[in-house]
Amino acid sequence: MKHIAILRQPFFDMVLSGEKTIESRWSMHKIPPYNKVQVGDTIYLKETGKDVTATAKVKAVKYYELTPELVEEIREKYGKEIGTDKFEDWQATLQKKYCTLIWLANVEKIEPLQVPRSNGAGWICK
Repeated sequence: MKHIAILRQPFFDMVLSGEKTIESRWSMHKIPPYNKVQVGDTIYLKETGKDVTATAKVKAVKYYELTPELVEEIREKYGKEIGTDKFEDWQATLQKKYCTLIWLANVEKIEPLQVPRSNGAGWICK
């Protein structure tokens, strides 16, 4: 399956530089990418308000039904790879019920590719 991940700054640049190797998505409901991403899938990376300009492959993926304790465990275990030091408010994740962690591999810049607006969605499955 192919996916479009919309990322804001500084996370987009962190993925491209290799500083951020895990894309995390936190939600109140089971919305994509929860239970939609599989190892080997292609992710098209799009900075908010811009064209798709990079791709990545899914190296690994984990899904979680969250508790506050599990959120803290994820932060401690994977925080550096997620980029938690760049979160404005890590505490907001304590209110979320679901989390998808996606390990990224083979991140590559591509020629800009226009895609339809996401209308506020942060993740699109194709």
